[in-house]
Amino acid sequence: MNVRAALSAILAVVVMGLMAHPAMAERVSIRGHGQDEVKKECSGDGDVSWTKHGNNRTYGCMHADGSGIVCGGSTAEEKKTCDTFRTASFPVPKLPTRDAASKAGAVQK
Repeated sequence: MNVRAALSAILAVVVMGLMAHPAMAERVSIRGHGQDEVKKECSGDGDVSWTKHGNNRTYGCMHADGSGIVCGGSTAEEKKTCDTFRTASFPVPKLPTRDAASKAGAVQK
């Protein structure tokens, strides 16, 4: 078995896991999360909200930071719940540009 290939594959999986932007989600009761309450909490710069109308059976808010809430739905359970999601509390790793890597001597020519 080629040990180098196996280690490279493991390293690739670990790097992808670390670079993925994780989000935490939770299903909560719709109580206290009516359309008016959700819209009121969705008033920050860059926040976007939507309401139930027509065939749209959900309402919610998407905050500028990527967090948000979606309430309602089609099934009986979805009509009684909201799904909240937020971004992780740690920053996404920043990879260097080619120029920065070249200046640091990390690029092979």
